[in-house]
Amino acid sequence: MWIVLFVIVIGFLAWVDFYLGHKQTTAKEEPPVNTTGNMHLLTTGSHFFDSLFQDIDQANKSIYIQFYILRDDELGQELCQKLIAKAHQGLEVRLLLDYMGSYGLKKKTVNSLKNAGVHFEYSNKPQFPYLLYRINHRNHRKITIIDSEIGYLGGYNVGNEYIGRVTRFGDWRDYHLKLRGNVVSELQRLFCDDWNGSTNEKMTQSVSSLTQEVEEKDLLLLPSKGQAGYHYFYEKIKQAKKSIFIGSPYFIPGKKMNRALLSALDRGVSVKVLVPMNPDHPFVQEASYRYVKPLLEAGAEIYQFHEGFYHSKIVMFDDSICDIGTANFDLRSFFYNDELNCIFTDKTEIQAVKKVLDSDLERSEKLTLARLKKTRSSVKVRFKEMVGFLLSPFL
Repeated sequence: MWIVLFVIVIGFLAWVDFYLGHKQTTAKEEPPVNTTGNMHLLTTGSHFFDSLFQDIDQANKSIYIQFYILRDDELGQELCQKLIAKAHQGLEVRLLLDYMGSYGLKKKTVNSLKNAGVHFEYSNKPQFPYLLYRINHRNHRKITIIDSEIGYLGGYNVGNEYIGRVTRFGDWRDYHLKLRGNVVSELQRLFCDDWNGSTNEKMTQSVSSLTQEVEEKDLLLLPSKGQAGYHYFYEKIKQAKKSIFIGSPYFIPGKKMNRALLSALDRGVSVKVLVPMNPDHPFVQEASYRYVKPLLEAGAEIYQFHEGFYHSKIVMFDDSICDIGTANFDLRSFFYNDELNCIFTDKTEIQAVKKVLDSDLERSEKLTLARLKKTRSSVKVRFKEMVGFLLSPFL
């Protein structure tokens, strides 16, 4: 009896912890930011890191970098050594990492950064109050601002797997945007907010005199701290008239979002979803099956990328609104992560993205109901599906 009562009390306290922690965090939600700028899509690790490292080498004022994961491997060390070199040159260098995501970074590496003059900080360090919620809350943003003129935003973290050096994953497929123009000031402001929310060493955003880019395009930055991204996608799905494309390494949309997709299919809207053939984490693929099955039955097309690991985060509506950023199409990104996405409507840019998507679909296999049924017939898969469903908000 006492054991049962103890479990009930602990469960209630955990629920209160999560509820109040989430409420406090979502109260800090910022509205979407309308801005302008130019963008260049980077779709391979070599292209992204070659561009990023070249811009770091050429920086002459400041470097602000924020990642969810920074591995203490060859690629991670290469980035750290570049930041140390620029700090020695007298540049203002700041590195902000998620505490849980970059937990494996060695203390020796952190100290070498700090000793060189790099301003280093972890975001979302577990602490009271709301300890359980804070342990689960992640800053999933990947932002870089160089000299207040060049910005980066997208899905790449820093580690050997992101440039195809880990055999288990093979070719790593991701999308990252290189940005110029007024949007960079907004990226810097968001970085500044995240930095100031993580440390007592406050920074102020310098007012940069940006050179106006030729024919800057309209962009929308969508920051999210646990609800903004979900609401945006949900409303756009309800408004879609012709087509919806979703690319994500994890597809766990939740019941309400999945019902919106099923409703879109009922209206005659084409729905395509692109996910990896082989997952990088336990249970995430099995957790998606209860959402994938009714979509397949309703006429959706589900594709599984098989030439490496698909980690891109993209949503497109009616071939006229495109979203690329840090948010996965899952419950964790919707409700428990800090995310940042960039939305654009320029026809030329969207056509360029569609060519990339067509190429990725050619490297994918279409999932059928028969194949899904065969996969789910396994007792092991059924068990993992049940566990995945129970853990789905935290995967």
